[in-house]
Amino acid sequence: MRHSAKKTTSLPNRKLKATVLALLAGGMLSASAQASTLYFDFNQNTIGFTANASVFLFGANGQTATVSNLAGFSQNITLGADGFFNLSIANLYQQSGTGIKDTGFQVVSPNPIAGYFVNRAGFSTDMTYLFDSAALGNNYVVASQGGGFGEGSQVMVHATQNNTAITLTPKGGAPINVTLQAGETYKYAGGATDLTGSFVSSDKPVAVFGGHECAQVPVGTAFCDNLLEQMIPTNKLSTTYALTASQGAALAATASDLVRVIATADNTQVKVNGVVVATLAAGGVHEFSLANNTGAKVEASAPVMVAQYLKGGRGANTDPAMALVPGSDTWLSSYRLATPSGTQDFVFDYASLVINTTDLVSLLLDGASVDTSGFTAIAGTSYSRGNVTLPNGLFTLSAANPFLVMLGGGSNADSYFTFGGSTFAPGISEPPPPPPTGVPEPATLALLGIGLAGLAASRRKVAK
Repeated sequence: MRHSAKKTTSLPNRKLKATVLALLAGGMLSASAQASTLYFDFNQNTIGFTANASVFLFGANGQTATVSNLAGFSQNITLGADGFFNLSIANLYQQSGTGIKDTGFQVVSPNPIAGYFVNRAGFSTDMTYLFDSAALGNNYVVASQGGGFGEGSQVMVHATQNNTAITLTPKGGAPINVTLQAGETYKYAGGATDLTGSFVSSDKPVAVFGGHECAQVPVGTAFCDNLLEQMIPTNKLSTTYALTASQGAALAATASDLVRVIATADNTQVKVNGVVVATLAAGGVHEFSLANNTGAKVEASAPVMVAQYLKGGRGANTDPAMALVPGSDTWLSSYRLATPSGTQDFVFDYASLVINTTDLVSLLLDGASVDTSGFTAIAGTSYSRGNVTLPNGLFTLSAANPFLVMLGGGSNADSYFTFGGSTFAPGISEPPPPPPTGVPEPATLALLGIGLAGLAASRRKVAK
């Protein structure tokens, strides 16, 4: 009897069962928890004082992850009751000079996890939001800054797979071809030469970081600061952006932020507030100032990258920092984020928002209505912009429809600035609904039903 029972599971039956299970795993269970892998590298930050770099991870209480690199670092971590883990990263893992490095990190978790990397050294700090591996790509344009001090403008390319062929074409320079193994990083230091508009291509997905050891923004302005930001792949860039001046703009010497629009294709026409301001070649840059308490709309005829910089603040609670701005078609309607805490506390933390004016009444911070009386309209758009003071730790910002969140903070002659997530890198925020695929979900369920019916028929046939 046992022998005959085993024979009822025929090879076709097993194949059909595997197909049904695959449908379940790839369809009905697609909304279940997914594993996460984040990557980070950090450039030299030796302007002085006490270094305090760390990766700041957040998610569900008790969630686990492993942080490691090829240089021998490996640590298992468990998020605390507050959903945080602040892991200090020693200075010896800073990447200096040009060449292949083994000091890039990966964070692997069996569940969704989000994180920032904070490159902090006394009065020289920046922070970058980290992307899950699903958001990585094969082609990038780079944002950085020229001038400044130390090793100056820098780009880091982190391989996620073995035998990854990369080509880095520095702005105005000859292509550099390198083959990397998984976990290796190619770091390029450009000195005073601005690497903004450089290109990176690869035959396998890579993580790319742009930065500067200690940049003056604008060049020649007093008080330099570290810059660091993970680059957005070109296939995730947009043609339309809505911008808001940061809260830090009020403290800058010129009461404004710096914006750079970077082209990915030749003959890219750029409009700012409806006015044509430039036609750019691939890698070309259009730069303008965004005055305190104002916003702007950027439109381009081809995908562009938009970088926003905090300017030098003459020792006030701000200083240079760099962030990329997600396109308006990649915003989320709910953000689950965190501000740096513990040893990474700043004097103040804020979110700079762009939101549909009609959605202001729906804006919530941790479920409570936000006072938006200080928000102002962005001329020529349906948007308003403003700043919201953030609590220390985990928080949720939500509204009726998608909106932009830029995350910033400041301390004495120090600051950070980055974005708070997007459709291509939601972190632990509520992800957007899946885009239409041409095959409605009921069809998937019907296919699953056919599979189950076939499995039942197969079993009846065998039983006979």
